Amino acid sequence: MAKRSATKAKFVKTQGTKLSVSKETTLDPTEADIVWADLSVTIKQPQFQGGQSDEIEVTTLASEAKEFTVGLADNGTFSMSGNWKADDAAQTVLRTARDDGEPRAFKSEFVDGSKSAFLGLVTQFTWDAAPNGTVNGTFNVRITGSVSFDTGAPESKPEPAPAPAPIPPPVSGAGNAQTKTR
Repeated sequence: MAKRSATKAKFVKTQGTKLSVSKETTLDPTEADIVWADLSVTIKQPQFQGGQSDEIEVTTLASEAKEFTVGLADNGTFSMSGNWKADDAAQTVLRTARDDGEPRAFKSEFVDGSKSAFLGLVTQFTWDAAPNGTVNGTFNVRITGSVSFDTGAPESKPEPAPAPAPIPPPVSGAGNAQTKTR
């Protein structure tokens, strides 16, 4: 049997990823008391599509070429496709959110412990079917506000400084003694 070498690639496996939506509208996706509906049991392919910040031209007469800065961040969209199941609790939340236009919290938890959370407005849902298959559903979400990312790494606390070594008392001995003569 050939010896396996460790991989140098960094990655996160998808199996075991948890995807959830808040059952009620909220304005803070990190609230501790949010009740979540599990999207992981029907969604096969979630996709976060980060948006683009506006470019603001700041060129002046003293500029040597056009100059720009960026405006507010647009955090983009989030789409989810998977198995359509009309009576699934999470899909019911998504359809309700589409109808009422209110934001819901979304969170993703990956097997490496990293997490992401944001508020989103469900803008569209679709389903499709083909012979010899299953009914597929897609939900599109417009992200509103900021997106939080947590690496899942334990918080690092600075190591306490080592205690200074005690200073030994002076050694008295014959070799150090000075004698006075009179």
